Amino acid sequence: MQARQKLNRYTSIKSAVVCICTLAAAQSVMADPISSFTLGDLVISTVSSYNGGGLDTASPIVLQQFQLSSDGTTATNAGSFALSQTSSGNNSMISGEYGSASEGILQTSVNGQYLTMMGYGVNASTFNNAALSTYGTAALGQTTSLTAANQTGTPVTTVARVVALIGGNGSVDTSTALTGVYNQNNPRSVATVDGTSFYISGQGASKTDPTQGVFYTTLGSTTATGIDNTTDTRVVSIVNNGTGNTLYVSRDQKPPSGANNSSNVSALTDANGNLPTSSTGLVTTQITPPSSPLSLGGNNGSINLTAATANGVNNSRIGSFVYVSPEQTFFASPDVMYVTDSGQPKNGSAGKAALGEGGLQKWVLTNGTWTLAYDLVSGLNLVNNATANANTPNAAGVTGLLGLTGKVVNGQVQLFATSYGLNELSQSYLYSITDTLSDTTAAQASSEQFSTLYTDSTDTISIRGVAFAPSSVTPVPEPKSYIMMLLGLALFGVMVGRRNKA
Repeated sequence: MQARQKLNRYTSIKSAVVCICTLAAAQSVMADPISSFTLGDLVISTVSSYNGGGLDTASPIVLQQFQLSSDGTTATNAGSFALSQTSSGNNSMISGEYGSASEGILQTSVNGQYLTMMGYGVNASTFNNAALSTYGTAALGQTTSLTAANQTGTPVTTVARVVALIGGNGSVDTSTALTGVYNQNNPRSVATVDGTSFYISGQGASKTDPTQGVFYTTLGSTTATGIDNTTDTRVVSIVNNGTGNTLYVSRDQKPPSGANNSSNVSALTDANGNLPTSSTGLVTTQITPPSSPLSLGGNNGSINLTAATANGVNNSRIGSFVYVSPEQTFFASPDVMYVTDSGQPKNGSAGKAALGEGGLQKWVLTNGTWTLAYDLVSGLNLVNNATANANTPNAAGVTGLLGLTGKVVNGQVQLFATSYGLNELSQSYLYSITDTLSDTTAAQASSEQFSTLYTDSTDTISIRGVAFAPSSVTPVPEPKSYIMMLLGLALFGVMVGRRNKA
């Protein structure tokens, strides 16, 4: 890997706020800019129609912060935070794609001190106004991440896929600008333990493209090491359930002809059960849905649908199977996992399994097997994904959920999710719902309903990810620095002792 110098890469949010002024028209509903986050608040990521740009154009990324009520049922807009549209030192400019429904996942680091998300290393205005020959495409997600030496034909401008590391104190590090990953497709998510290294996830130009899947990289690098490029992947996350960190990834992939479906949530570890840093010795453990073919004609990417797990849209499939389309996960405990489902599986047809299982699924681990307890959908007003129409990308409708975060308070799980639209630019929403951690049946959860915390008030803003705000506390020194500090204090103590004896 080629790493850039790891000296002070952080830039103040003050530099990022400059571009807020240029967003006044598109982001008029936003609250005033903020310079840091408030611990306990909720944060969402958004993209917008920038200067009138349409579907698949580049957009500045703006985060919005919300102050929550104690029960999580109401939210007050507490400010907006824009990622910089200009490069500075080692830090890259960063944009998102307006209309890409699988991008913009937002996560809090395991140590609670950062937010992370993926984007593209371009200025939105520059990209949207460039000649077609400059990037070879007018769609941001179809730009190449390959360097000129690795391109075929006439070279076009390389667009790095960029990791944004955002501190609770307003620091922004976009120095990890990667080439050779997610070529001509979407970077979807990134997870980190402490901001020094990252796991990234996304899609490549084809089903066999080696630039797809899960990669590992370190802060400031320009390349990444492949972990699993057998399929494209969606949300990669790191979870510590008390026994160490485990890497999880979701997939919703229509495989090449003749191959088995790969729609699932899996754990990825090295041969020793630790976080992997390469594909060597990789162990993949599919945890949901059950890994063996199901009894009603489905396969590894499907569930047998019952009245308890039907979502109102797919009821015609009760007694048969539907495919899942998992996105983000939240572990409320080592034995309880919630999964957002887009309701737009890549497999099946409208007459069979394409109705999906959109909503918020609750999976429970019993005797070593993860089982779907129920699917929370009340208040989402889900629609059939077969009614999507590429000619009307703004047409309203919600087929499922994308982003997810949550917390457990006195045995109650407060969950926050973002919508997955029927069409690329359908109106989007931020929801909340509270579930009882110990519930295991649909009857127990029958009174639970989603509340809408925030709606994009125009058809020019799209809500993507959601996460809790990071802590603004300065991170502890790195181990080597910490040891040196202790040695220095010890030496100081010895010297003082000698002086006292003199």
